[in-house]
Amino acid sequence: MLSVADFEKMENIISSYEKKIDKGFQIPLSEYDERYKKVWARMEKEGLDMAFFFWYREMPGDGIYLTGYNPNIERASGVITPGKRPMILAGPESGILASEVGLDLPTCFVNEFSIPDEYYEGVERGNLLQIIADYVGHDVKKIGVISAYDLVPAKFYDFLRSNFGAEVVDSASILEDLRYEKSENEFKCMQMADTIACAAVRAMLAVARPGLRETEVAAVGDFTAKALGAVGFGFETIVNSGWRCKTVIGPATNKVIKEGEIVQVGISPSFEGYKGVCRRAFVMGERTQLQKEYFDCMNEAFRRAEKALYEVCENDLPSNLIDLAARNYFASVDINGRNMKLYHFYSTCHGTGLTECLEPMVITPTKEEKYGKNVGIMLDLGCYGYPDEQIAGGCVENAFLKKGNTVVACTDLPVDVQDLVGKGI
Repeated sequence: MLSVADFEKMENIISSYEKKIDKGFQIPLSEYDERYKKVWARMEKEGLDMAFFFWYREMPGDGIYLTGYNPNIERASGVITPGKRPMILAGPESGILASEVGLDLPTCFVNEFSIPDEYYEGVERGNLLQIIADYVGHDVKKIGVISAYDLVPAKFYDFLRSNFGAEVVDSASILEDLRYEKSENEFKCMQMADTIACAAVRAMLAVARPGLRETEVAAVGDFTAKALGAVGFGFETIVNSGWRCKTVIGPATNKVIKEGEIVQVGISPSFEGYKGVCRRAFVMGERTQLQKEYFDCMNEAFRRAEKALYEVCENDLPSNLIDLAARNYFASVDINGRNMKLYHFYSTCHGTGLTECLEPMVITPTKEEKYGKNVGIMLDLGCYGYPDEQIAGGCVENAFLKKGNTVVACTDLPVDVQDLVGKGI
């Protein structure tokens, strides 16, 4: 179990990082008004009378971007029409949280977003069709669904088509495009989330030792993140050991970590809805020769990809050069007769923001698309599937901000963290 010495290490790490976090920072309300103006302009360009968006805790981006609110357990949706601030449609349990954001948006409780079959004393839940019609205030001929097609339940498409008699079109590119390019305020939130992630991983490394359960190590990461101002997570905190490392993003279990096992840890704190990340792998104890070769290979591939990331961003080059830098290096290395390109499990970069990885843009070996001007990037190199439990899988993941042609690194941990295991600050 965790000891007093572990908590002392954790406390020292929290104290060291706390001065880097502005826990009271919020996206200014004026920025939301600017977002609405951009949405209205795109709607008018596409001839939309109304737009519908949908979100829930695990896929929060569209809703947080427009309302600052993220439901807990319940789902939510919103509608927006040119010239009007959006209206939130929510269930009564978490819908009351929308007022905490301070945007003073109209919020209506409806059955469609309540916990199924729940009864609420004294709570009036309105008719979804009437509420939307009253909000829009005029005939609707064309409706744009501005959340991704595969995110919105089919029943809401059916509702929009059958009740308004309007053309319903896929307009997800509106929010996808606007959310991709980040403001300085968004960058600040992302940078603080990444700083919290670094502290949390540092704390998990500091307490890691044989005999602890994965959940105990994860608890240290979660505590550190919350103590530094994280509100939620982009994914369940990762602590995998031994054969469980092949799961890539498996959450911690009650498995006991053993001497000699490979271990991977990762965390994605959320700050003002914006996600940070830090992920690393190490060996619990001394590395075997096989493990040394594996880490040398994975870490070198990451460093080459990182160098390519700077070159791509600074010189406006095709994004696939980042992935190819790692992929071509893996192709040049064999471990015990197995070519390591086979174990470069996924492409090497993905976008980030209000989700940890589920937004533009993911790079691939063949995708020559260039990055946007001001975007969030996570360089995520994973090496998984080698058929030996000693090196079942591991990763290195750092966060970066692309500001024009300048790259800002948000992760302060070394690529290889073996020397940090069991040590505090």
